[in-house]
Amino acid sequence: MAKLVGMPTKTLRYYEELGLLSPSRQEGSGYRVFGWRELEQIEFVRRAKLMGLSLDQIRTLVVIAEDGAQSGVLHHLEDMLDVKLEETERTLEELRALRESLIEYRDRVAVAEEENVCRCAERGKDEFCGCVSAATEGVVPPMMRVVRENGEAKKVGEACRCGCCDPTPSVVS
Repeated sequence: MAKLVGMPTKTLRYYEELGLLSPSRQEGSGYRVFGWRELEQIEFVRRAKLMGLSLDQIRTLVVIAEDGAQSGVLHHLEDMLDVKLEETERTLEELRALRESLIEYRDRVAVAEEENVCRCAERGKDEFCGCVSAATEGVVPPMMRVVRENGEAKKVGEACRCGCCDPTPSVVS
């Protein structure tokens, strides 16, 4: 069966453990006997995975299908796909935001390179290069900043060691 469906034997046994697949019978030698029904079950699981459903969700559909509830699988599948679509939309929005950030960082790196901001050649071998600061400056909190507490300026954080950062700390009021 594993060769026929192009899956490892371990996968078929795992599907059996999860209740996604039930062989017709098991012989004394440990071999499982599969028929057309099991081929259909494997195809059902394969297609559900293509839709992005988890094995737990697929197991729910298998149980509903085995109960024989008319159109129960379709109803639950529709609900699951609605949830999956919502998740996908959120993921796409997050990826769009990440893409915009990456473009901004790349543009900042290009500008920093043109302005020869990197001072790596001036640093010793044992010192960490912080050139990433040029791309993220103004986006992430600076390593050293000054805050005002009770009208008094107070340094917070550590000074940048690489020389890529603006040595002048920012002031937050």
